[in-house]
Amino acid sequence: MGPANIAVGDGTSIFGRVQIADGRIEALLPGDGDSSVPLPAGSTIAPGLIDVHTNGAGEHLFNRDQGYAVPVASREYAKAGVTGFVAGVMTAPWESMLHAASEVVEAAHALEEDAPHGARCLGVHFEGPFLNPKFRRVHRAEWLLPASERGAREMIDACRGGCLMVTLAPEIGGAADAVRTFLEHGVVCSAGHTAARYREGLLAIGLGFRSLTHAFNGMPPLDHRDPSLLASFIQDRRTLVQVICDGFHVSPVMIDILYRTLGERIVLATDFMPPSDPGYHIDGGVMRSDDGTIAGSALRMDEAVRNYMSYCELPFERAVVAATSAPAQLIRHDHLLGRVAQGLRADLSIWDAANTVIGTMVAGDFVYSALAATA
Repeated sequence: MGPANIAVGDGTSIFGRVQIADGRIEALLPGDGDSSVPLPAGSTIAPGLIDVHTNGAGEHLFNRDQGYAVPVASREYAKAGVTGFVAGVMTAPWESMLHAASEVVEAAHALEEDAPHGARCLGVHFEGPFLNPKFRRVHRAEWLLPASERGAREMIDACRGGCLMVTLAPEIGGAADAVRTFLEHGVVCSAGHTAARYREGLLAIGLGFRSLTHAFNGMPPLDHRDPSLLASFIQDRRTLVQVICDGFHVSPVMIDILYRTLGERIVLATDFMPPSDPGYHIDGGVMRSDDGTIAGSALRMDEAVRNYMSYCELPFERAVVAATSAPAQLIRHDHLLGRVAQGLRADLSIWDAANTVIGTMVAGDFVYSALAATA
C-alpha cells in the first residue's frame, strides 16, 4: 500500500510503502515501486487509532444495549480511523454491570471470529462503581460501592479474561485489596472520580496505579498549594495520563501545558456518550445531564487528533502517538498494536493531506474506505 507518508507511531515519519501479508505488516518498503493499493498524493498511513474510554455508539450504550452496541460501535468507530476500542461499562446496579460486561465480551469474541467489518472491541473498561461520592459526577450515588477483593474477582470473572481496565478512586475503603486482585490478573488500574491529593496519588502509584482517567475532570484542581493527585501522575514517569481533547472538558491552553509537561505520556480518549437517554442532551460540544452536569463527550478520535495538533502546535506524526502507541502501551497491547512496524497487526488508518480519515484497515482488510472519492 502507498506510496505515502508513514507516521510510524513513535513521533517520526518516513516516505514509503507498507507491505501486508496474513493480517500483519510484513515490511516497510521504499516509496518507489508498484503498489496494490495506490493512495492519493499527500496521504499518510498511520497506526489505527485506539480509544480506551468510550461508552457506546450511535444511540447505543454498552451498559444498556450491551452486545448489540458492540457491532454498532465497531462500524461507527472505523469511520474515524479507530481500529480498536475498550468498551466502557459505567456505574449501575452491580448485577447489571456484571451482565453488561459479560455480554460485551461475548459480542467481542463473536466479532473476532468473523471476518473484520470494523474496529475490534479489545475488552472492557469498568468506570465504577468504586468511586468517591464527592466526585461521582453523573454516576448515581446509590449505585456506588466500597471496593473489595471479592468485587474485583466478580468483575474479572464476568469478563472471562476480557477486563482490561478499571477506573476507581484509590482513597476509598477496600481499594488496596481490589487493586492487588486486579493487578494479579493483568488489569490496568486507573485513578478517577477521586478526591485524592498529591500524597495519596504517590501512594496509589506505589500500589500499582499506572493511569489517570480524564485528567482534570472528576478530581480536585491542580492547586498550587495543595495539588491533586494529577501532580503525582504528572511527576512519575511510569504513568500515562488520559485526557479528553474536545476543548470543553479541558481548555486548549491546559492541553498544551499538559503536553509540554508529559510529552508522549498523554493518551487521548473520547469518553464518548451517545445521546441515548431523554435525561441527556448535547450542549456546547459535550453531553450533559438535564441538571447541566457533563456526562461525556461528543468527540470522535480523529477529531481528538486534529484538536491535539491545533492546541499543541504539533505535526501529525507526533500528535497521533497519543491516539495509537500511547493507548496501546496503556492497555499492554503495544506488542501487537500502535505502530507501523514489521510483525505488528496491519491495523492502520489512512489520512488525506487535510488530516481527514479516508481509510481504515483491520488485519490488512479495509473496514472503511473513502478512497474512491479522493482518488
